[in-house]
Amino acid sequence: MNDPSLAAGNMTSTSSTAAQRPISKAESSNPREFQINQLRRRFRPTESTDDVGTTLTFGMAPSDPDFPFEMDKLQCVLHVPLSYPGRERPTLKVTNSEMGSAFQDNIARGFDDIVDSTLRSGGRATLLTWMNALDRHLERLLTTTERGPTLKFVPNVGSKQKPESQAIVEGVKSLAVSTPASTQDTKPKSLPVPEAPSRIYTAEEKSQAEKRRAVETKQIEARLGRLPLFQKSKDGLSFVIPIQPPKPDRLPISIRSVKTVKLLVPLLYPLEQSSVELQGVDRAEARPVEVGFAQWVEGNSKLNLMSQINYLTANMHNFAKTPLETPQEPVFDASPEPFTGSKAPENTSTTTRGPTLEDRPHVHVVPRPPEWTVGERSSESEGTDMTESEDDFTGEDEEDGGAPVPALPETTVERGVALSFPFLELYGIELLELVGLSITVKCDRCKEQMDVKNVAQVKDKADALSPKVESCKKCANTMSFGFRRQLIHPNSNRAGYLDLDGCTIADLLPSSFIPTCAECSSSFPAPGVVAVRGESASASCRQCHRKMVFKLPEVKFLRVGSAAFTSRNQALPRKKPKEALGIVAGQELPRRGRCSHYGKSYRWFRFSCCAKVFPCDKCHDAETDHPNEHANRMICGFCSREQIYRPENCGVCRAVLIGKAGSGFWEGGKGTRNKVLMSRKDPRKYKRRPGSTPGGSSSKKK
Repeated sequence: MNDPSLAAGNMTSTSSTAAQRPISKAESSNPREFQINQLRRRFRPTESTDDVGTTLTFGMAPSDPDFPFEMDKLQCVLHVPLSYPGRERPTLKVTNSEMGSAFQDNIARGFDDIVDSTLRSGGRATLLTWMNALDRHLERLLTTTERGPTLKFVPNVGSKQKPESQAIVEGVKSLAVSTPASTQDTKPKSLPVPEAPSRIYTAEEKSQAEKRRAVETKQIEARLGRLPLFQKSKDGLSFVIPIQPPKPDRLPISIRSVKTVKLLVPLLYPLEQSSVELQGVDRAEARPVEVGFAQWVEGNSKLNLMSQINYLTANMHNFAKTPLETPQEPVFDASPEPFTGSKAPENTSTTTRGPTLEDRPHVHVVPRPPEWTVGERSSESEGTDMTESEDDFTGEDEEDGGAPVPALPETTVERGVALSFPFLELYGIELLELVGLSITVKCDRCKEQMDVKNVAQVKDKADALSPKVESCKKCANTMSFGFRRQLIHPNSNRAGYLDLDGCTIADLLPSSFIPTCAECSSSFPAPGVVAVRGESASASCRQCHRKMVFKLPEVKFLRVGSAAFTSRNQALPRKKPKEALGIVAGQELPRRGRCSHYGKSYRWFRFSCCAKVFPCDKCHDAETDHPNEHANRMICGFCSREQIYRPENCGVCRAVLIGKAGSGFWEGGKGTRNKVLMSRKDPRKYKRRPGSTPGGSSSKKK
């Protein structure tokens, strides 16, 4: 008879072990020998067996193809006790001679941690599984020494001579040695600042941090890896990321030229926060941005690396205002001592606090910030330069030199569509000007694309911009194009603003640029150098023969302002010529709308391709130079009223527009060939078929 309790126990044990891998007979009979055989097949070790256990000596080559260290194999000595896998655990020792002892011990402790974590979680693993796990974590264990051996200090309570020695030490410290005031050092002795102990993280926290770090670094490589200035270090701890602040005019002048930042991601990220370093600028000027970013990251540690980069790019001008803690000199208090009566400490204290006023010694003058002084000096120098230039102006240039700056508008209003070149690369060029712009535009009405070449900056007699006006070849829509150019230099990648009306920008075609040499400041002659997006363009200076190279990796179009510039703001809109059809509403069309092609069509059609009126499609093709398109409006031939297209009758006078009702076969009429349904007035109803005799079947029966 079966016991129900035994059955329930069997079900419980089966459900608990359902997720584990099956165990073979060889492993269940002798697990120790089975796992050692796995190591033999994998590593071909040298074995030695004694009364304690088995020692395996072998070399394990790192499986990571990007392993950063020059190490062919990790020389391992694995000791497997006789009681394994029962009470005792295996131990590992590293014998590489080129490796320091601290890193050897760190790898051995890492192997012990892997074994402990597996046994704590209740999982079942083999010796080969643990060695594979050590191979995966080998780079991390060789990068940093995570922890050392634990030392525990125990006080010697049983010693009887300690009170005597302590009393002697205290007696020596209590002795006061009198020194003269002149030889006494007034400088305070710098006490050693105790370093904060580094926090020790658990294995679970490290594993979670490692997973999150891998996910976020892969996200950065996937989104930014194709940019030309993106770089990744070999150890994976830093990334050079290209940035483009949206408000460069609000940045300090010293850091406006920044194009890349170095993002430092520690191995224990996010347990240890990330940081940035601005590249290509002065370290002292970039320090406020780096400190401000570090303070912001400390309070927003849950955001990923991509969000941190985006926030840094958008708020760099705010980080630049972060106040820095300047190291202050110590102020000594002049406290009177019993053995001296001199006033020298008081003088020292007053001199260290800063300048004072002679008539008011209690007032201390705070020095002005250095950036205020720079601003005043620059303004004063500008003022003196202006006055001197006005006084010494004679109307003629004394010395020739400098680049001729083209006549551009004094203030370029930020409106329209901004044309810029992100990640622009200039080599040997101090100024770059877009003189021959060629673009592809799309009509706002019919969405037809059209190429426009040499969109020049033209001015009319009143010195106002007069854009170029053209018509769409398909729908005759009026479009205007204007370009207000700006000078491009290493600190500004904006080429100018497009003023479009009746169309939108679609793409940039090969255009002409005029570079200015950075060596002799001479401009390249017209028509300039033609450049294509994604390719480098080069030229040689005609004066000093220096090579000038620039590259346009990307093109960016950005709509600025509430509305773009339109030609209607500059001139009165042109009145469209009125259509002279010669018709009057309520009266019939000429010939009721019929033409020579279709004699039973009593209407005219307005075709959508050119918005003109024709009796039929053949009349349209005969008088125009483009193919016809579907007509969506019509004019009734009986009442001459324009309306939406209707297939049969007029929507106003209800007149039939496709011939006689029920008898037409043209234009989709409802005519029929069924003699039963034909009208009695139709002559085809009683017409006999060809080849049949009069009378039909009735004559044959007779």
